[in-house]
This record gives sequence, structure tokens and C-alpha cells, in this order.
Amino acid sequence: MPRRHRRKKQLSTDVKANLDKNECFALKKCTLYLRRHLDRYFTMDEETMNMLCYTLRGEMGQVNEYILDLLDDSQQVRFEKEFSECGLDPEEYSDLAARMLAKVKTGRLYKFKQFIFHLLERNLKNFRYNGKSDIEKSITAIKKMFNLTDQEVEFGIFLFITAGYEIPGDFFICHLKSDHFAGRKNLFNILNLSQKEYSKILEGTLARTGLLAISGFDLSITDDLISLIQNSSTRSFTKSFFSKMPHNTVPLEYHFVEQEQTEHILELLKHKPETATHILLYGSPGTGKTSYAYGLAERLGIPAYEIVRGDDNKTSQRRAAIMACLNMTNSDKGSLILVDEADNILNTYFSWFMRGETQDKGWLNQILEEPGTRMIWITNSIDGVEKSVLRRFAYSLCFKPFNRKQRTRLWNSVLKNNRAERLLSDTDIANLSGRYKVSAGAMDIAVKKAVEKSTKSKKRFHKAVTLTLDSHESLLNHGKNHKDKDTVEKNYSMEGLNVQGNIQFMMKQLEKFDNYLQQSDGNSRINMNLLFYGPPGTGKSELARYIACHLDKELICKKTSDILDSFVGGTERNIKEAFEEAESEEAILIIDEVDSLLFSRDQAERSWEISFTNEFLTQMERYRGILICTTNRLKGIDNASMRRFNYKIGFNYLKPEGNITFYQKLLEPLTATPLDKATRKVLKRITDLAPGDFKVVRDKNFFHHPEELSPQSLVQALQEEAEIKKFHNGRKHIGF
Repeated sequence: MPRRHRRKKQLSTDVKANLDKNECFALKKCTLYLRRHLDRYFTMDEETMNMLCYTLRGEMGQVNEYILDLLDDSQQVRFEKEFSECGLDPEEYSDLAARMLAKVKTGRLYKFKQFIFHLLERNLKNFRYNGKSDIEKSITAIKKMFNLTDQEVEFGIFLFITAGYEIPGDFFICHLKSDHFAGRKNLFNILNLSQKEYSKILEGTLARTGLLAISGFDLSITDDLISLIQNSSTRSFTKSFFSKMPHNTVPLEYHFVEQEQTEHILELLKHKPETATHILLYGSPGTGKTSYAYGLAERLGIPAYEIVRGDDNKTSQRRAAIMACLNMTNSDKGSLILVDEADNILNTYFSWFMRGETQDKGWLNQILEEPGTRMIWITNSIDGVEKSVLRRFAYSLCFKPFNRKQRTRLWNSVLKNNRAERLLSDTDIANLSGRYKVSAGAMDIAVKKAVEKSTKSKKRFHKAVTLTLDSHESLLNHGKNHKDKDTVEKNYSMEGLNVQGNIQFMMKQLEKFDNYLQQSDGNSRINMNLLFYGPPGTGKSELARYIACHLDKELICKKTSDILDSFVGGTERNIKEAFEEAESEEAILIIDEVDSLLFSRDQAERSWEISFTNEFLTQMERYRGILICTTNRLKGIDNASMRRFNYKIGFNYLKPEGNITFYQKLLEPLTATPLDKATRKVLKRITDLAPGDFKVVRDKNFFHHPEELSPQSLVQALQEEAEIKKFHNGRKHIGF
């Protein structure tokens, strides 16, 4: 007896005093789960005894005494001997107790069951503490944030405890398989759930927001929900999901949206609607969609919130954030919610292939139809948005990239708004519009920061603006400096070119055509198609760039490698997209080496050659703008397509005077010695020279000191280029 009393004392050590509130809460829940399980399935195997040790802890001394009383004398001796060897190790003791209880008769086990239930019930009452644990505070906040049912809350607590505490996880998950389809009966019993309630949980908010992971036959809690439960701060909750929209935004007037459209959107969002009101802003990045949405919110003056994108912009996290924001902010008069970069939520077609995510389209449609919601969605592309989703938007706006003229207007508006009109000249603005393809927000920041420097010097102001814009473009380009490959050669002029056709007349016609495009309503399909043909390097592409600069138009230059695609239909799609891009940006479209796309259909040997030509001709007829095509092989172009070009301009090798002109433009600045008469005669006699040859020689000698170069050495280099060309006829030159 003394020995037995000593064992009892060792096992009944009070451990509850060392537990914090979270541990007490978890133990109380585990005790309840175990009580429900044993009430229906009373078995005292090793795993159950281990769980009993975990929940009863200090009361295990009494359990040990009761087990001894159930045994006969020989079993008691054996039990105490083995107990003295295993000590208080829970795993070894659980194994020992389970083996001993297996020898007890059924009638005596019934009394033991009643004794265990008595201890468990008493334990539930003993786990008391002042206030609430951090887990309970988090659960309360989560329930309110996501409007969860009581069953969803209990389900989440169970999964959290079994995921965060080793022994409960081993028993309820590993042993009873409560998270698996085969262990549903245990789960229903532990959580006191019906099949109907369980089904509602699997279809409810926890699952739809991605906080509950359903994989095959298994259920589990996600890291997102674990993080939420571990964080008891309601303020931190909201920060991780949504934030207030910023003030002092770019004015709505900066954006190229018709006033009638803006007023219509403002009316739609002005009051909390009886039904749902969703606005879709879509288009290329950097076109002002987000700043326009901010401007709408500021003009409305209502509570407005933006959904946080998070570190990895996961769909499940954003679904949870949207639900949280709606539940927390849309009561009474309601709020406006902005979902920026919503591609991963709206573009459901390619979600698995692009991001490895599955989309809950039912959840999305439910949100889009939720009464009383006012939301603005922003996406770069709507290609993967299903029609069933698109038709649920009350209004949509397409944001196209700014062309040069629009950027000029925008610069003037930004300068006026910041009272800095006098600090940049019209020439400065034109240069900035052509050089920097930036948004209204980037312009506004650059001007504001330059104004804040309080400089009255135009030169310093211009420098401050360009430094900010250079930094902005470098940042967007991942630290690389911007390089505009489609700018015209410095000091370019058409003088010296050997061109067949009236260039001056063509330039006047292009000016008239451009004016017509600006003044027309946009419904008429009229185009100006130019074909520049001739040997490589004779200035075809450079003249196209000059035309774009002269007309103050954007330039989109596509090479054959940009368009040709190895997949069936890919080239045709790229041809179509090139024309659509140029038309949407009101740009001049240049297609280099067009002979690779306009095959002669009479001599075509493959079906796709005819398909390329047909698609190109179709787009030419539909295109509303200026198209310039260049080719080195005029004979390879389809005959029927020739009549679709308004102007066909031939380029040839330079004439003698053209040699002199391009020497003066490109090579003369490299040497300190003027061109003498003898060398001049030699230069004029060189045949088969093109502007590109002069550029090659210039680039090769650009870093030499002027004293190191002579006209004779430069002309000799040109002769070598001409000789090489004779032996390698048809070789493409770099440059013009």
C-alpha cells in the first residue's frame, strides 16, 4: 500500500498551474473531443491511453490507482514492476496500462468507464482562467470577419488544434483518421455534426475562401488560417486583408475617359445599391486604371478600401480578403471595394496552366451577385474571363496605352495643376512625350518633386523631372536603362537618299491623312499603306522612323521573327495582334521583311504560306492607320497585294553626291582633317554604297581620337564595305 500511494503521488503532480490560457483552451477542447469519442467508442488501446494521459495529466495518479484495483494480486505485482521500470514516460505508461486493461473483465471495465467520464467532466470544469485566450480572441475576430457559422468555427478550431499540438494530432488525425473520408463517423461524433451540417461546411465560407483545404479524400487547415488564429490583433487582421484607399490622388481629369462615362460610373457607385454594382477597368499596364479608380473613390467621398495583394498574390488569400472586407465594412450605408490586379481571380480559363491554381467560379459569381456590393475590379487582360462573369459587370472601361499626343496633353495638364507651366517649353514637353512612355501618376510625381525643390531655373527643373522619370523607367525595367530602338538617327534628313518616287508629295499626303484620322469619328476604315523596297541598308527603315517622328506618332516596328510562330494559327494571330496594337495606340506600324508574310499565292507550295498572305491582306484592308512595309526582295511579294499599297517607294544605292552627303553627315565629325579634292573624287567613284555602310564605318571608328583618323582611312573603309558587298551579294547589313 505505501508503494501504491507513492506512485499515486508521483502521477498527481499539479501541472495546470504551469499552463497558459492557450494551452488550457486547447486542453479543454481536447477533453471534450475525447469525452464524446469515448462515449460512443470506449476502447482503451495504447493510443487512447496516451490521449487520456495528455488530457487528464495530474489526475492520472487516480487512474493508475483504479487500474491497480481492477487487477488481481499477480497482475498487480507485474504491473508495479513494469511501472517502476517505465517511470512517468507517457508512451511507455500508455502501452503498459493498455496491456493491463486488456486483461480486465468486461463488467469491471464498465465501472472504469464511468470513473474516466467522471474525471473528464471534472477536468472540463477545472480548466478555468480569467478573460480569453489569444486563440479565442482570434476565433471571435475571424468569425465576425468571415461571418462564419458556429459549426464552421468549431471545425476550424478542431483542425487548428490537431495541426498545432502533436498528441491530439496523432490521436484524432493519425489514429482515428478524422480528416479522411473513411473517418467521417469519428469526425461527426467528435464535433457533434450531422451529415447536413458537414456538407454545408465543405460548401461554406471556409472552403470558398481557401482557408479550408480539400484534397482528394483529405481535409486540412491552410497556413493562412493558422496564421490568422495565431494572430490575435483585429487591427493586424484588417491590415493583412484590406486597407483604406489613399487620398491626394491623380485628378480624374488627367485620364482620357469621356466625362459622360465618368459621370455614369459615379452615379452607379454613389449609393449602396439594392443589387450588386461591379465596375471593370481593363487594359495594358501603366495606362492609369488604378489612379482612375482612386480618383473615383475620392470624388465619391464614401468609405473606400483596397484589397491587399499579399506577397504571392494567391487566389485563396484574395478571396478571403474580399470576404473579410465585405463583412467588416459593407454594413449600414456600405463601402466601395477595389480589387486591383484581379487577373488571378477573374481569368479562370487559364488559372491552372498559368498559376497552378484552381478557381471557384461559383464563389466568384456569388460575389458578383451579392446584394449591396459596390466593387471596382482592375485587370490587364480579359482573355481568360468567361462570358458568364463578364455579363455580371454593370459597366466596363478599356484603358489603352497613351499615344504621344495624349501624353503631350497630359504633360500640359500636370504642369498646370502644379503651377509649373512656365518651367517647361513646348519643345521640352514634346521631347518628354516622345521619350517617356509613362503614366499620369509618374508624370505627376516627377513634376511635384521638381516643384518641391523650389528651383526657378528651367534647366534645373527639367533635369529634376528627367532624373525622376529615368529612375522610374529603370525601376519598371528591373534596373536596366531604357533603350528606344525605334528612334530616328540624330540629325536625320532625306537629303542624299537615292529614292524612286516623290517623297515630298508623299509626306504631304501623309500629313493630310493623319489630320483626317484625328478629325474623323473613327468608324470609317481607311488606311495608308506604303511599301519601301530596295537593297539592304539603303534607308528604308530609317525613313519610316523619320515619318513617325515628323507626324509626332508612336512607332511599332515588327520584324518577321516577332510574328512568325511555329504553332498552327500562331502567325495569323500575331499578324492580327500587330495591327490591333498599332490601331489602338494610333501608331505607325512598320513590318520589316514583309516578303516573308506576303507570299506569292500563285507559287506557294504550302497551305500556311497562303494563309499568312490572306490574313495579312485582310488586316491591311481593315486597318485604320499608316502601315509601312519594307522588303529587300520585291519579286517575292504576292502580285495581288501590290495594288493594296498606296505608295511604292524604291530605294537604291547612293549616287556620287549621295556618298558625299552621307560622308558629311556621319563620318566628317570623326576626323579633324577636311576632305581633300582627291579623296573626294575617290569617294564619289565608289559604287554600291548605302547609308548603312556609312553607319558601319562610323560605329567602328567612333571611339578613335579625331587626330588618329584621316579622310583617306575612312574612305578606304567604305571601299572595303563596297568590295565585300560585291562578293557577298544579298547579305543583310546592320543599320538603315
